[in-house]
Amino acid sequence: MEPTTSAAAGLTAAAKAVGVSALLGMIGSALLYVALPPLNKDGTFNKREFVLRLAFAGIFSVVFGDLVGAGLHSLFSFIDVEKHKGAIDLMTGAPGWWVSRVVALWFHRNRRIDLGDLVKRVRALKG
Repeated sequence: MEPTTSAAAGLTAAAKAVGVSALLGMIGSALLYVALPPLNKDGTFNKREFVLRLAFAGIFSVVFGDLVGAGLHSLFSFIDVEKHKGAIDLMTGAPGWWVSRVVALWFHRNRRIDLGDLVKRVRALKG
């Protein structure tokens, strides 16, 4: 096999692994939308927030999926992480839904302050 061919195959496999992990995280997050859909103040469905929060859940799944799997295996050695990779990705994608909502609300609440005001607030918190 040529070196470029094997490198391309490796990159393709890595892209598939990351994509599947992100997709599972997004599915886990999408299940939360059934109970708590992102709504505007007038009660209509917010498509933009839905897409952004799904993307955030996918990122959470990719970034934290392996870490959570290793943690679960170290705490509960009977869990076969490789066998339950999809369930772990679903589980780690869901918190991205809540974190993205907290970040969005914080930005919305503080949209009129500048960087100087933000630094003053942080210094006031430190004492």
